[in-house]
Amino acid sequence: MIARYGSEVDVLDTRQRVQQRARLRRKTDDVVCGDRVFLEATEAAVARRADRHNQLTRRDVSNRPRTIAANIDRVWIVIAPRPEVPSFLVDRFLAGIVNLPAQPGILVNKWDRADLQRPAAFDALLENYRCLNLDLLRVSAHTGYGLDRLRTAARGHSNILVGQSGVGKSSLIQALLPREELRIGNLGHSGEGRHTTTTARWYEAEGGAWIDSPGVRDFTPEISSTAELVRGFPDLAAFAERCRFRDCTHRAEPGCAVTVAVADGGLPAHRLEAWHELLQEIGAGGRLMPGNRGARR
Repeated sequence: MIARYGSEVDVLDTRQRVQQRARLRRKTDDVVCGDRVFLEATEAAVARRADRHNQLTRRDVSNRPRTIAANIDRVWIVIAPRPEVPSFLVDRFLAGIVNLPAQPGILVNKWDRADLQRPAAFDALLENYRCLNLDLLRVSAHTGYGLDRLRTAARGHSNILVGQSGVGKSSLIQALLPREELRIGNLGHSGEGRHTTTTARWYEAEGGAWIDSPGVRDFTPEISSTAELVRGFPDLAAFAERCRFRDCTHRAEPGCAVTVAVADGGLPAHRLEAWHELLQEIGAGGRLMPGNRGARR
């Protein structure tokens, strides 16, 4: 399934590469972009969907799960010098991606304008993720800079671009797939992105695919336990294994290897702060709650 529009979806026959519109029934109302579906033989309606190997889900402001896309191999978090990246947004995406599981990557778009528009805080932000085992690529949808490396890293996989409005997700897919016709928006006068992409959409490419997703201002990952949160912070977890207490929260406990690592420069303080924010939102074994952000912001 390549896109959803209310009670209708666009589906692609992967053998014939023929696109058609199909209706959803009540029993198939949970399909999303990336799902493999089966159509009824007599009419253009979805009969059922195949099992998913993963799904990217976020919690909305009412704490309801909203699945963005399914069957994803690689999730690329797109950021740019403008609009400003909200505090901990990248960390929250990373925690959700690792728990899918899927392979995360960070794309720094608009690099052709970086020297003129990049504040020092942006460079400091990137430093927080250099210790992670992920691709951190600098690209430009405008000039094509870095796109060959991105194509190589993405080839053969189903890839989704996630991030704020205005960072250039649609522009990147347009540059990667020039035969497609995507709606491209500009930044508003405030510097914030405008929502141009309103539904996730699948685009075929080199044995794999690209999924363009709507922009977000925040992201609450679908994490229901401290154990899942630990998996979402592999850099912090590597030090946590040496803490004196198994249930260490990495605040003021004696024998905490994580706080020692931060003091010694082995772990960015930003990553520990992001961990504490998400841990606070989980509470006592509960699920993450949107709109419950800590006072550190």
